[in-house]
Amino acid sequence: MQSALILSIVKQAKQTFTSLLSNTDVDPNEQVDSLRRSMNKLSKYDLNFTLFDDLKSTRTLNPIEKKNLDKFLQSDAPVFYMKLYEDSIISVGIFIIKAHHRIPLHDHPQMFGLIKVLDGHGHLNAYNVSVEKNADELICTKHVSTSINSQSETAVLYPNKSNIHEIFAINDEHCAVLDILSPPYSNENDCTCYLALPLTQSTTDVNENEKKFLLKRIFDEEYYTESLQYMGPTILL
Repeated sequence: MQSALILSIVKQAKQTFTSLLSNTDVDPNEQVDSLRRSMNKLSKYDLNFTLFDDLKSTRTLNPIEKKNLDKFLQSDAPVFYMKLYEDSIISVGIFIIKAHHRIPLHDHPQMFGLIKVLDGHGHLNAYNVSVEKNADELICTKHVSTSINSQSETAVLYPNKSNIHEIFAINDEHCAVLDILSPPYSNENDCTCYLALPLTQSTTDVNENEKKFLLKRIFDEEYYTESLQYMGPTILL
């Protein structure tokens, strides 16, 4: 593969979060923002992500492209995942959300996350926790609510800011996003899904970022993912 941009970004992510996870006194903003700016330069071509193009293509697909496309079309899974790289510090992969589906509202316990849209259109909602009401309920404010596409800036989720989020595919399109998490999910920090209920009455007098939501812990029975094969540059660190 000609592009080495994704390899350099994965290396930068590994270095960034190795430093941040080993030294909690370091201000993460500058280091994470440098990684965010690097990710802004990425396009689907840097990862050889052709799935949505293949849906409309008349060319002969190679065996992996055809296998990915057939699985995407035939499966009822709402979301698919292409794994690029994972170790104890970072996980890197592409989430592909089918049209009219979503990655449900979920948290990232003590984790950083960066999200870059590669193809399609989506909508991102991200919440800040104000009060932990009890083990199953949180009082939150909506920190981000925005449409996202391949021209959008990389979104950043911090351990204590925008940590709970959901992504919808919109405009009758599928949506593919590159996702970098640190540390990765594990048995010790698995995610929790939530249902958001507005607490603040809808009124023009209330700032959007000041509206309160009750997030109730739920088990989302409809959400699951299936794997597709990554076809981009090999990631070896």
